[in-house]
Amino acid sequence: MRYRRILGALTAAGLIAGSGVVAGSSARASMPTSAVRAALAETMELDGWPAALVAVRDEGDRVKTLASGVLELGETKKARAGDQVRIGSSTKTFTAVIVLQLVDEGLVSLDEPVETYLPGVVRHPDVTGAEITVRQLLQHTSGLPDMSGDIGQNLISWQHRYISPRASLDLAFTHPVENAPGEALSYSNANFILAGLLVETVAGRPFAEELERRLLEPLGLDYTYFPEQGEEEIRGKHPHSYIPLADPPTDYTVFDPSWAHAAGAMVSTAEDMTTFFSALAEGELLPASLLAEMQQTIPADSIWPGAAYGLGLIAFELSCGVTAWGHGGDAPGTVSRVAATEDGRAAAIVVTKNGTEAAAEQRLRDLVDTAICAL
Repeated sequence: MRYRRILGALTAAGLIAGSGVVAGSSARASMPTSAVRAALAETMELDGWPAALVAVRDEGDRVKTLASGVLELGETKKARAGDQVRIGSSTKTFTAVIVLQLVDEGLVSLDEPVETYLPGVVRHPDVTGAEITVRQLLQHTSGLPDMSGDIGQNLISWQHRYISPRASLDLAFTHPVENAPGEALSYSNANFILAGLLVETVAGRPFAEELERRLLEPLGLDYTYFPEQGEEEIRGKHPHSYIPLADPPTDYTVFDPSWAHAAGAMVSTAEDMTTFFSALAEGELLPASLLAEMQQTIPADSIWPGAAYGLGLIAFELSCGVTAWGHGGDAPGTVSRVAATEDGRAAAIVVTKNGTEAAAEQRLRDLVDTAICAL
């Protein structure tokens, strides 16, 4: 793993010895936060999040964390910035990086049909794995339908229900395709469930194990993990999370995320997410040629206005004239937005209730913009 080799070489050469920073951890930053605090206060007041957790990382790898709100509605205990949360579709970027590492190792080709690696798995009446490439999975241009509508419209009945990745795909494949492969961007969790199965098939090990070996351990992401089969509770300290089915909103902290698998099941912290996305943007996780492939984008206004989608990675322009690379995650009960720039600056925000208004979504993205541009 390139990241580990670099750290090992620097340590052996004495270039980071005595720095006071353990590899994989972060120095605490003394950086401007007034603009970030103001943006956080605004979204808390206008959008009514139970809690919001923020991490901001500067180009020197120093981190500042902020929190607002309460751990649980009706209680007075304050939210904690370092708590674990479900990160939803930000999982997709981790999955894409692992697939691209397999490409680097010569085990996968981006333009090879999915059928090569997962024969017979794409069982849709209108398309087969022979017609879809690995690249199209990672860029959501396969045209495969999604199953998230089936889940989202029945969250209570799905709360404690386990479903295997293959069964999730079968559920998705009951819906018509969105477009012919390669024709257009159509966001679908099925693409990244397939990518996760591809990782397991090619590597010959469980997805969670490859994630730990390739990314979590080398980067020191001690509070990030992929849930085990049937695991419903978050392992560490965490806030309660809520879905807006009623008033007051419904507590949805404990649930089975199996339906999302490698498309959205991970748990992390705001700070760990900035570590990962900063390392990716700085070129520490992939060779330059493959990072360039990952950053080849197509317009993705359907995700949000001005967004462009690469391979499991969203690009958008910041107000300070810099391109940010990140993703967003909407799990039942939590919303996360995270981005980083090529000089290592990064910011993440997580809120503990799903939003229902476009203005609230815009304020979350604006906070990320403010946090990075204020550095």
